[in-house]
Amino acid sequence: MYIDTRRFGRLDIDESKIISFVNGLMGFETLKKYVIIDHPGSQVLKWLQSVDDPDISLPAADPTAFFPDYSPSINREDLKSIGLDSIESAIILCIITVPADIRKATINLKAPVVLNPSRRLADQMIAENPEYKVRHPLPLAQKQEGRCAGC
Repeated sequence: MYIDTRRFGRLDIDESKIISFVNGLMGFETLKKYVIIDHPGSQVLKWLQSVDDPDISLPAADPTAFFPDYSPSINREDLKSIGLDSIESAIILCIITVPADIRKATINLKAPVVLNPSRRLADQMIAENPEYKVRHPLPLAQKQEGRCAGC
């Protein structure tokens, strides 16, 4: 299947790689189908590319790349909505917001994307941890040869 995206041009998408969101992402509730695309040259950064609207692609990352102790407490009923019994079997991604000044980039630790890899089902869920913020600063101040630390 091909989709013409604004950010990546024409993509050949393996339909078995499409992730179905139970409720869509916050702010994009009507868009339910996404694929994960690796950011070129980075092992940490990913893109959630909408299949429903090729103009929508959101940067995301495994939060443990920046915060090794990240451990969201997710309601068990929410996990069941994507066919999981525990968070340990999930893949977790958090959406990143990148303003013009990259040093002010933030990551949404409060509402991670929780993915059931075996069923290709996902949802953006609320972490019950009070210390996690919607706009948690990313540790990007350290630069190494023009690239951010951790990217």
